[in-house]
Amino acid sequence: MKKIKIEKTKIAENMVKMRGDENKVLDYKDLIEVALDVIPQGGFSPKDIRSRNRIQDALDKATTTIILEDADFEELENVIKDSRWTLRDSELNEFLMKFNDGDYKKGEEEKEKFKPAK
Repeated sequence: MKKIKIEKTKIAENMVKMRGDENKVLDYKDLIEVALDVIPQGGFSPKDIRSRNRIQDALDKATTTIILEDADFEELENVIKDSRWTLRDSELNEFLMKFNDGDYKKGEEEKEKFKPAK
């Protein structure tokens, strides 16, 4: 399982959505939802729909932390890496780099190192 803390940003919704609200500020959960909605080249395959809907189910349940099965996290990582955006904001870059640099995986690996022996 992988965990993603839902961090706030200063990115307004209208900066990433055509009909977005300029008063709504997005968090990581919102940015992931935007990325999930980006249509892959050639459209959504049935596999894309199923895997993205599993991720959406996890987002719908999350309040402070998004918890994903490893396979769903891998799918999300691929979606984020392939995503296209309408802005080049530094906070968006920070969000994207956490996936590109493997920060979420590193965090889990570090926790494993410090687990007490049974």
